Amino acid sequence: MNFRNIRAIVFCLIAAMLASACGGGGGGDSSAFSPPSTRITASATTTNPAAGQHVDVTVRVSDGNGAPISNNTIVTALLTPASLGTIVGIGPEGPLVNNNTAVTQGGVAAFRFIGNGSGTVTVTFSVRVPDLGSTTPTTTTLTFQVAPGIDRVTLQPTTTTLPINALGVDPFVGSPYMSEVTVTVRTASGQLVTQNDGLNVSVNPVGLTGGFSTLDDPTTLDDPTTPEIENNEFLNRLAQGPVNINAGKATIFFHALNFSGQSTLTVTTVDPETLETVSAQVVFNIVSTTPPLPSNVQVTPTNNAQYITSSGGPTSSQFNIRVTDANGQNVPNPASGSAAFNNLRLELLGDALGARLSGVNASGGSVNGSTISMATTSGAAGATLISGSSPGNVRIRATADRADNNVDNGISDPVFGERTVAISDGILFDLDITQPAPAEQPVFSNEDGSYTVPVSIIATDRLGNPVLPGTTITFGLIDEPQQFGAGDFFLSGLDGDPQEGGTLFTAPGGAFLTAGGGAGPGDALVLFGEDIIGNRDHESARRITSVNSQTSLTVQRRFNHNDTTGSIVNSGPVLPYVIGRAADGNILASATTNVIGVATTFMDYPVSKLGKVAVVWAQGDGDIVSGMPETVGDAEFLAFAGVSPAALTADPATIIGNTTQPVTVCVTDGLGAGVGGIYVGFSYESSEAGTVTVNGVPGPGIAPVPTSLGTGCVTLNVSTAGVLGTGTITFTGAGASDTVDVVTGVQVLFATPSRFSGETTGLVTLSLRDANGVPVSGVQLVGNCDLTPASNPIQTPTASTAPAPGSTGITDSNGQAVFSIVALGVDSCTGTPGEASCTYTTLFGSPTAVVDIVGRDIGAFSPDCP
Repeated sequence: MNFRNIRAIVFCLIAAMLASACGGGGGGDSSAFSPPSTRITASATTTNPAAGQHVDVTVRVSDGNGAPISNNTIVTALLTPASLGTIVGIGPEGPLVNNNTAVTQGGVAAFRFIGNGSGTVTVTFSVRVPDLGSTTPTTTTLTFQVAPGIDRVTLQPTTTTLPINALGVDPFVGSPYMSEVTVTVRTASGQLVTQNDGLNVSVNPVGLTGGFSTLDDPTTLDDPTTPEIENNEFLNRLAQGPVNINAGKATIFFHALNFSGQSTLTVTTVDPETLETVSAQVVFNIVSTTPPLPSNVQVTPTNNAQYITSSGGPTSSQFNIRVTDANGQNVPNPASGSAAFNNLRLELLGDALGARLSGVNASGGSVNGSTISMATTSGAAGATLISGSSPGNVRIRATADRADNNVDNGISDPVFGERTVAISDGILFDLDITQPAPAEQPVFSNEDGSYTVPVSIIATDRLGNPVLPGTTITFGLIDEPQQFGAGDFFLSGLDGDPQEGGTLFTAPGGAFLTAGGGAGPGDALVLFGEDIIGNRDHESARRITSVNSQTSLTVQRRFNHNDTTGSIVNSGPVLPYVIGRAADGNILASATTNVIGVATTFMDYPVSKLGKVAVVWAQGDGDIVSGMPETVGDAEFLAFAGVSPAALTADPATIIGNTTQPVTVCVTDGLGAGVGGIYVGFSYESSEAGTVTVNGVPGPGIAPVPTSLGTGCVTLNVSTAGVLGTGTITFTGAGASDTVDVVTGVQVLFATPSRFSGETTGLVTLSLRDANGVPVSGVQLVGNCDLTPASNPIQTPTASTAPAPGSTGITDSNGQAVFSIVALGVDSCTGTPGEASCTYTTLFGSPTAVVDIVGRDIGAFSPDCP
């Protein structure tokens, strides 16, 4: 049996299952065995639409008996040619974007056609019903004759050519740098559109040639919190943003910026009828008002360090040149037709120290030498400076020709820019220890009870470039012997005298054998040469090999020659110095510099020694002098810092005024560890009177004894005097502070005597006491007298008081001050006696004491009466 017979039998079996006859069986009509036919028709609201107009299309699908096809049968639509229109299916919620199919409901599928251009468009609708294995779709066609449509977005600028706005003039009505663009927006059916933010506007390229603004919206008011920003939409130039449409119209203002060239304004919107995105563009030409010839040449060198050829460091660097015209725009590329020419000449001025320039000329060839010619691209060029064998400053000049932007035919109107580049030898000449502020100094607390702090240096060569990367710097420190640990080293002075080029050190006031237990071999001698002008070469540290006497010792390595000027300078015994050894802290002995000349090491110390001051030094090898490198160093006093922030407490919180009492002040770091070596400051404040003295130092001042290492505390003898009422003592240290209140009872002022009988020129003693009867010293007293003269006075009436001769009116240690009183004209001759009173007080008006002077009637027969 062949394959064709097998297929026939299978078909017959299928037909039998469907109660159909096969071959001669059943006796029925053979047409009953064919699959039922599908019928499809299409109709449109119009077949002659205008471009952009939407047309609704109804497609009806039925079976061979005319009954509607089953629901959700898929109908597909295809356009020919596809470029002249679009067609989409319509679902329950409206058109299906980018979908050319629809499903039937009740045998009907809905579509929407939109013509994109004029011409004939054929739409083929097809449906496939897979009954009985049918694979051939049923189709129908609909032909549209699309007429030309309307422009839905039109742009009408007042001008498309504007001058560049080189000076950045702000927008104003009638500005020559502005074009007003009227935008008209219609739907596909020609209806005018009104919609807030209906337009999306953009300008390209962004921020170079142009920008746009819109009509001012009076409902958007200026923000009073930012008065510098004016909320006027007309003045705010944008690169992109929305614009309102009102009655089919919108107004856009295009503004020229400070670069010439073309700028494209693009306006887009969505047709509310067809939901299509439509757009329009206008191109503006921004033209220069000056010729595109060189007006400015700028040379910008690299920021990288450059060194001589024998240094081992970078020996070349690229620098850039920019040439612009009078408007600040890049000059055009130098070419005439297809022939390029050079428009830039580079040269090294003065002594080039063996350096040379390298670049590429207009022909694309490499050029080298002290003078080369090059061509710019978009106004820019780059070249390379190659070092010679000698250090120094090399000056580069770049010249363009203002006449024709061409240097190959000579330079008749030169425009040039210059820049100096330092070429260094990279040899260490100076270094400095950098010291972060105490509050910002990074400190790490280790689990073993020690702290670690980074110590960095910055190292330069003689011309200020960083030393070569990898330069080794050595470090060291000493922190003993000291008195309090606050930098008060026993073995120190200001009269050090190192032997230039030798190993002998002397100090006329030294006590090398005895001070602090004396110095010995292996100890360090640190010189602070930078503190004395002309002696920076002596800033260094040396290891002592022997102590010769109280004023003389010998070191292991020779001292520098102090010959920065080229000649040895011996200033004599003028250098500050410290001698000592490390007892509590240590520092990693060496580090190497990075590309910016910085090297970092770490200093460690125990928490029990916070605040202790150490001398830290860093040094490396410099120039070779007499066969040996000179030492380049720096030395600084650094404290063993704690973790910030610090805290300070003073106890007790209150003391009695006009007494001497102990006050304990403690300083701790952020982890609560005591910080020693802190000299505490103090001051007194009161609305009345009073002074404070701490350990004999009058305030405001600094206590002469620092806080102790370990505890961070110091007990101070605080004396107050002249305190009236209350006051406050403020103690400060390590950026922290605390206060102690000073209180007293009511003060009393006594006058002795408190009464005079008859006229007098006597003395009165005033005594000031507090509530406890303690004399109050240091208070200024003042007095004033009132007089009621007698009716028949013996002498001319007068009453006054003032500090007695030898007295200032300030109470002494006994709380006393003496005043003189003059009271005349209170005695009467056969008349009514007079009286006077003198009142004494402090400058604050309390307390007070009164002295009365009572007049007498001495009679007519007194010899004192006239």
